[in-house]
Amino acid sequence: MTLDEVILELYRVAETKQWDGKNTDEALAVAIEGLEQILMLRQTEMMRNMKASASSAMRKQPRVCS
Repeated sequence: MTLDEVILELYRVAETKQWDGKNTDEALAVAIEGLEQILMLRQTEMMRNMKASASSAMRKQPRVCS
């Protein structure tokens, strides 16, 4: 299952409030919690990539000699 499929399934659970064959508010809470975790992971990954690219850019700057 891809990440996009997981996100779509969590949205489906949130909309229908149906999880394991039961209609519950717990299903909505689980779906929201799952989406929040995915968002946090993506934000962490973005920050890590930004730091790595900034670090790489600083190393590649040409030296200016006067």
